[in-house]
Amino acid sequence: MPKPTIERLLLAEQLSHYRLQRHDFLNHWQVIMGYLQLGKADRALLYMQEGVGGLEAEQQIGQIPQDIVSASLLGLVIDLRKEGLWVEIQLASPVKKEEFWQEFWQEEYGEAVFGYTKECLAAILNSFQGLEDPVVEIDLWGAESFGCRISLLDDEKVIFEHSLRL
Repeated sequence: MPKPTIERLLLAEQLSHYRLQRHDFLNHWQVIMGYLQLGKADRALLYMQEGVGGLEAEQQIGQIPQDIVSASLLGLVIDLRKEGLWVEIQLASPVKKEEFWQEFWQEEYGEAVFGYTKECLAAILNSFQGLEDPVVEIDLWGAESFGCRISLLDDEKVIFEHSLRL
């Protein structure tokens, strides 16, 4: 049997994440409706604000026009959020531009990015237990090349850090 392509792996992962998020979304609506039925509109509003705040990293990733990079990072962020980890992301403006990816991207980079995100996920999941205030930071930059640094911090102390440069 041939090895599945990176696109097939990402598609299967994204479908799994979609099912999970759909389930969570419906649960969130039930909580909000419950607060409203109990006359606790302030609690419903606070609950919604907290939920939207947790989606900022996903919104940032949506600005990356390169599908494999975007899907790989989205999978990482969703898996980290499933574990209750807060994720912050910084994107340099070139990585938000189609022209950067058209000039730079090569097909073999897909497996490198996907593998890198899986390595970082495994390392973070092995390291974050027992930390006081764990935060995962993802920094992406691009000019002549593409780079990504994924860090796990606890109270600003670096617990894990790994970079990829293509």
